[in-house]
Amino acid sequence: MSDQELAFDNEVFVFETVMRVRNTEIDAGQHLTLESLTALLTEARQRFLHSRSIKEIDADYQGLLVNNLQLSFNGRVRVREELLFEVGVERLSDNDGDIMIKVTRMHDGSLVARARLHFINFDFRSNKVTALNTTIKTALELR
Repeated sequence: MSDQELAFDNEVFVFETVMRVRNTEIDAGQHLTLESLTALLTEARQRFLHSRSIKEIDADYQGLLVNNLQLSFNGRVRVREELLFEVGVERLSDNDGDIMIKVTRMHDGSLVARARLHFINFDFRSNKVTALNTTIKTALELR
């Protein structure tokens, strides 16, 4: 698989959250595992959506579904390190968009990871992809 550079403008980030690496998220070498980083990215995405009053599944049985994850792991992380997750939206269209996440260490600001999570709006009742409704689209636009 080829390396694709994950580069995005810092102006896209509109939300920040901090999480500490727990003992259960490290491997035998005392470093954060790829699976645990993916789980932390999911938590950061959920916190961001909650801050925008976007429910996981709304009353119409629709919700945002991540269908592609591009991840660049730039640095090893040890247990009990605090990580800053900066989140924003890029390339928002009528049907989909990308949630961008940058992860840095709190104590020195060094880059740990970058991620692009491509999302779609999914109707769980009809089991198909649908267009983003105006409420969600408005909530996700940059402010």
